[in-house]
Amino acid sequence: MNIRKIYLGLIAVLSVALFYEWTSGNKADSVISHLEAAKVESLKPQVSEDGLYVRLENDLLKLKIAIQTGSIVESRLKNYGVENVEGSMGVRVFGSSDTGYFKYYLKTGFTGQPTEFVLDSYGDDFVLLKSADGDLTKRFSFLPNTYEVLIKDSSNNGVSGKPFASLYRTEGRSLDLKTAVTEGGMMNNSSYQGVAISTDQDPYLSSRLRSLGEPLSVLSRSGWVSFIQKYFFAVLIGSDDYVYNYFAQPAESGVYRMGYTVEKGEATSLVYSHSHRVFIGPKIRKDLAKRADSLELSIDMGWFWFISQPMVWFLDLINQYLNSWALSIIIFTLILKLALFPITAKGFVSMAGMRKVGPMMKDIQDRYKHDRQKASTEVMALYKKEGVNPLGGCLPVLAQMPFFIGFFFALREMVELRHASFYWISDLSIPDPLFILPVVFGLVMVSTQKLSPAPPTTDPTQAQVMKYMPVAFSIFFFIFPAGLCLYSVVNSGFSLGQQRYLYKKTGVLGDVGSGGS
Repeated sequence: MNIRKIYLGLIAVLSVALFYEWTSGNKADSVISHLEAAKVESLKPQVSEDGLYVRLENDLLKLKIAIQTGSIVESRLKNYGVENVEGSMGVRVFGSSDTGYFKYYLKTGFTGQPTEFVLDSYGDDFVLLKSADGDLTKRFSFLPNTYEVLIKDSSNNGVSGKPFASLYRTEGRSLDLKTAVTEGGMMNNSSYQGVAISTDQDPYLSSRLRSLGEPLSVLSRSGWVSFIQKYFFAVLIGSDDYVYNYFAQPAESGVYRMGYTVEKGEATSLVYSHSHRVFIGPKIRKDLAKRADSLELSIDMGWFWFISQPMVWFLDLINQYLNSWALSIIIFTLILKLALFPITAKGFVSMAGMRKVGPMMKDIQDRYKHDRQKASTEVMALYKKEGVNPLGGCLPVLAQMPFFIGFFFALREMVELRHASFYWISDLSIPDPLFILPVVFGLVMVSTQKLSPAPPTTDPTQAQVMKYMPVAFSIFFFIFPAGLCLYSVVNSGFSLGQQRYLYKKTGVLGDVGSGGS
């Protein structure tokens, strides 16, 4: 195997890919659903034929409101299609499955005030419900050009109950993200799901639903509460003017409940009205940070969040100029490799030293094959004489590992990469459908392995394990997001080039074309 030809081939393929992405741009950064593709003459609320529901929408959201209960029973994100095809319905956050087994909805009101509503009136951008006795009203509207909904509960005569807002949800995956290639099963790498609460004392309290054995209750001025899931979610956001009791309750009859009650406000003890602020939309970090304090923490960045967060920021910055997430990942990887070069260079130089002393080590092992202790002593003496550190070659791997893990969590949670395309890949957030990138990664690893010094061991079993490591890693990458595989291929290919350069510079490879073939 000629490593030079493989490396030059990779450079050629990468160059063509860069040119194509640069000239064509990202064709499917976000899919426009048929709800937006069609020219809507009016977004006025629409009442269902049976009179049970009323629909309210703006350019971003479409809500389905149950008139009798005053609950939001369905919400669709008009800019995010379920599938990466034109005409796909918008993703649902609130809603129910066709079988009715899974339900997720929002309800507000006053505690101790069970009320049935009727449709009172509606306009271009609002829906007004009122109780049968006319005492209570509920008004739905949007904050302009946002994913935020305002629900104002009012009483004409005052109430003794407290304003509340609650999310009700059965356990299960997101409604429209449940297939093997999107959210569910081993191929998904699905992220954390559970309840999250932010308070003025603790910016982020969380618990998995199944771990919620006892009711959770926290008092706080301002804050927010949400059910955390991948890509899209709903958040109840508090105001600085009130003290809230944020709560999460274990499942009763299979239904979890989380939300808040308003405990104290600037008004009198009899609260005549309260406006609930609800965000229903995508988990875009820079947008969430503007909505509420610490709301960006709802994006699960994993163990190396302090690395993942700046990586996301930098990726987004690059994409603002390139308008291609695939190309941004490639450029980001090259910049990262150049930044880490001083560290990786030391590791490669150490590996070059190990390669140089390889024949001498083999000679010692052959001479003392019946005396392993003597062989070990002589090998250590050789290391000292030649100034070689056998552990120095681990530096490139150790230096890159935190960034690899950080990038994995970042890509897994970035809704921006959902449906972002790259040649045969229609979605960088899911595994490569043709497994091309994992196979290429395996070939690069094989080439790197041939270039690297053999481990100082006479154990044939260990040697066989090392031989098949590229195959194992390549198969493992079959379940990783394609964006992460793209990063790994570019990273490993560039590392291979750096390694060959340093080996040639140090004289380990007298002829670059013959080395490792």
